[in-house]
Amino acid sequence: MRRVVAALGLAAVVTITFALPAVAGPGRSPLGPNHGHPADRSGRIEVMTRNLYVGADIFRVFDATSADEVPLLVTQVLQTVFATDFPSRSEALADEIARYRPHLIGLQEAELLRVQSPGDFLIGNPEPAETVLFDYLDILLADLAARGLDYRPVAVVENADVEVPYVAGLVGGVPQLDDVRVTDRDVILARSDVATADSLAANYATALPVDLGFLSFDYLRGYTAVDATIHGRTVRFVNTHLETTTFTPLVQAAQAQELIGLVADETLPVIVVGDFNSSPDDPFPSAYAQLAAAGFVDTWLRRIGRPESGLTCCFNETLDDPAAELTERIDLVWARTGIERPPYRDGVGPVRATVVGDALRDRTDSGLWPSDHAGVVSAMVLRTPR
Repeated sequence: MRRVVAALGLAAVVTITFALPAVAGPGRSPLGPNHGHPADRSGRIEVMTRNLYVGADIFRVFDATSADEVPLLVTQVLQTVFATDFPSRSEALADEIARYRPHLIGLQEAELLRVQSPGDFLIGNPEPAETVLFDYLDILLADLAARGLDYRPVAVVENADVEVPYVAGLVGGVPQLDDVRVTDRDVILARSDVATADSLAANYATALPVDLGFLSFDYLRGYTAVDATIHGRTVRFVNTHLETTTFTPLVQAAQAQELIGLVADETLPVIVVGDFNSSPDDPFPSAYAQLAAAGFVDTWLRRIGRPESGLTCCFNETLDDPAAELTERIDLVWARTGIERPPYRDGVGPVRATVVGDALRDRTDSGLWPSDHAGVVSAMVLRTPR
């Protein structure tokens, strides 16, 4: 990307504003004749995975070669976050959820953005930023409630938590540096009629090390898990967001091993959803290859209905290109019952599944995609060993 130098020499005031959109009503696109609460009498367990998207490529900041470059790079990222307008996108995401009403939802990048004025980054961040700018989880929950939907967070993990300066304006011709703090979170939402227990939220032991010379930290990723009882049957539901392989494939591989170990001795049927940053085309030891080798079933491959490709990644950074095309399938729903008679007598299926948020009609009124990812809704029947 283009280098930006002498950030402290800005001669313009940065002003960032947004407006809340009007509430839109949900559509209807059921997965099957018995789909959707309260008429889901088929015995299927319906789950969703959805990356909410922070709203910009935050890794652009890692291109900085000195501390002086950071404020303007962060300002540019923050401007993109405002332009991609999560409050508006949350409306579209809530419409998706209202359309399918899954029992359980795994959210990734349910971010919490906080600010501090004036900032204290240059003296080591002794006081963390606490003034909430956007709480993606609270915004989405409010939009769900406005549609008469009762979902509750049952497991929340805080991952990377990074505070950096941005240029908030000029005071006497001198740039005013405030701080923005971005806390990455993964969340499990449960529908009101789903009983849950034994929630778990933790970070992976292996994380991507970030060392810019003037700023060093581990970019933490994590997972959430919960026992959920649906139709009188209990499953272990796990949600995660694994590291990208852009920097190194080894971190993702180690996180995948830890994830598999987390449920290795689980006697309940297990459903694992998330943004795995790994596709069926990736070679071992990718996360996809490891999960498949560990006996997990990629439920998309068991779906009935239209032969869709299931691509989920990725739209352009600013979410405003109607011609943007998805090229990878990295948002996945895995299942394992404990029955070991592959390839088809493993207790997983039949499955109804669909990709959501990938059609032009799914965009916001201003023409934004709901996220840089599409989501996946999967309704499945799981059998247990006798």
